[in-house]
Amino acid sequence: MKLFTSLLLFTGLLGTIARADTIPLGALGDLAVDFAKVVSTDTYPGRPLSARASFRQGEAVNLVTPYAVRQIRFQHPPGALVARGDIIARLAGPEIHHFMTEFTILQSRLASASRRYERNRELYERQAIDESTWLDISDSYYALRLEHEHMRHFYELLEPAGEDDALWLKSPASGLLQYRQPEPGLAAGQQLALIIPQDALRLRVSLPIDMGQQTQSLRIPGCTLAVESLSGIADDYFIEAWSAPLTSACQLLPGQRVMARPLLGVTGYLVPRSALIEWQGKSVVLMKAGTALETVLVQILGSVNSSYFVTSARDLSGREVLSTSASAVQGMLNGLGGE
Repeated sequence: MKLFTSLLLFTGLLGTIARADTIPLGALGDLAVDFAKVVSTDTYPGRPLSARASFRQGEAVNLVTPYAVRQIRFQHPPGALVARGDIIARLAGPEIHHFMTEFTILQSRLASASRRYERNRELYERQAIDESTWLDISDSYYALRLEHEHMRHFYELLEPAGEDDALWLKSPASGLLQYRQPEPGLAAGQQLALIIPQDALRLRVSLPIDMGQQTQSLRIPGCTLAVESLSGIADDYFIEAWSAPLTSACQLLPGQRVMARPLLGVTGYLVPRSALIEWQGKSVVLMKAGTALETVLVQILGSVNSSYFVTSARDLSGREVLSTSASAVQGMLNGLGGE
């Protein structure tokens, strides 16, 4: 009798579906019927990707030594927050005295070249000297001026450390101090340290090319950051993206790696996993339409916790879909029977 009743119900369902893609609620008999409201959303969380807290080229202050340094003793650990003018290192060695002497001599040479430049400029304007002589004088003056400016910027960061062969080095900017302890020292022109402004730290992530333009933001534990820039050059199958600056809520250290979930700008719906069924080889949900259920085709893009993220040609915003007994209805539709 139970099998006969199920066959009758199944036959009725097939007739109803064939006619109008709807199922009267009364045709479900004693099946448990519960509904869930569809949630519309304009973002879709993609699969997590490896990201790194870093900074874009040119955004950090690069501190380069103009002379060789034999010994460096940093006063703060890497990653420490320093203010502009804070002492960050003690520089020591006989090169210190050489640099101070060289800078003093350079100042004297520049002063002399400046007087010569001004003197001969008046002569050149009166055409009392030829152009080639004036060019030699002006080239010499500007070369010395550039050299002096280069050394002066570093000189202004130095303070006496109480010894002839030692100086204190001050920070040129506020930010996070980054360095690698040199061994046994540094040659002229090498990097002493980086000062990373706090608002320069961002998430850097490689996105699949087909996902790049759709990714609006990156979500990590504690914060969500908008994607601020996207490279126009591919690296194989990926493109580089940078987020907006990190906030204090992100709690990431420079260089730290973290799994970031890209949030794509895709309009769709969240429906319970239990609401999805397969009918005639396609994914559908059973939407409540008055006193009937209507089959609505959907496309599954992915899963979010206990829900599926789907798109549909129909507007499902705020509509109710069958969330219990959907598999039983599917079984009857596919000829598998049901209780």
